[in-house]
Amino acid sequence: MPHFTKAQSIIFVHNAVTSAEDIAFAKLQTANYQLSTFFCLCPNANLYITNTLPDVTMLISQQCDIVLGTDSLASNDQLNILEEIKALQRNFPQVELATMLKWATSNGSIALQMNDDLGSFEKTKKPGIVLISEMNGMNLTGRSKARRIL
Repeated sequence: MPHFTKAQSIIFVHNAVTSAEDIAFAKLQTANYQLSTFFCLCPNANLYITNTLPDVTMLISQQCDIVLGTDSLASNDQLNILEEIKALQRNFPQVELATMLKWATSNGSIALQMNDDLGSFEKTKKPGIVLISEMNGMNLTGRSKARRIL
């Protein structure tokens, strides 16, 4: 940790075997060096590689800052964040879609230190707008699709 600069983000990726003890250790170490910690979920890659998923409920209960990713085509059939959200919603239906959208947008921009320009609708920012169609209320369906409109 002393090799990182202050205020840098540390992004822990996959987290399939991350425990509460691991999180406590990471948070303590990064706090000592004024670093931010983020836990990146790549559910379809996890399922592809190990057929397991991170304990999302535990990550939430430990108040982890969560972001979403896809990993790469070496361990995933696609690079589509909506498909990652669908996988999470199938396996963790108790997590609200609004929470997962935050993981995919504003949390991601903060983790990548791009939140001055992206991640939310605020004056001076330039976020993209994605329309999600074929939903069932506030739930995604197998047919839900994302289309960038701005």
